[in-house]
Amino acid sequence: MKNKLISLLAGPTDKTKIFRFGIIKPEEYETYLRETSETLIKHIESINIIPDEGVPLDLAKSFRIIGGAVIGYFPKGTHNQFYRNFIYCSDVEEFDSGWFGLNTCLSLRGDIIIALGLSPGTMVEISYTKYHMKYLKRELPVLLDMRTITNRIPIEVSEDIDLRYFSNNKELDSNLSAIRSER
Repeated sequence: MKNKLISLLAGPTDKTKIFRFGIIKPEEYETYLRETSETLIKHIESINIIPDEGVPLDLAKSFRIIGGAVIGYFPKGTHNQFYRNFIYCSDVEEFDSGWFGLNTCLSLRGDIIIALGLSPGTMVEISYTKYHMKYLKRELPVLLDMRTITNRIPIEVSEDIDLRYFSNNKELDSNLSAIRSER
């Protein structure tokens, strides 16, 4: 199998969304994070995140505890609001394109996007992969955890992107193996 992948980890800042709209229960959250991290470490070299509160940061903490690398990116000029979470990152980098560039182009620093829940920002990150393919000829698969959402992405959006769903860690593992073998 090819080298390990680099993934943008996306998801809601408001982690209650995965409890309210998905099937993860608050009392199962830590187990969910640990088990998902254990699956990711087999395939993922490093995770890129915006070190804000929420599901991506929580999973990144768990991933780092078991030996994974976490790179935190923040928009130029906004260092202070993220500073407290830098301790959870292996490395931190300033992204010089502001919020717009961060939400639309951070995915280009990796091979895939793994989304654990949805929010407006997550939808931007997922949707923008269409333009990476169209204009940059850079296909970025998106893996979306069905356990964290109510419904699939509408076909009007999903037909233009490489979107793959998973409903458990076995399916996540299978998707990641397939993507690695495609590279």
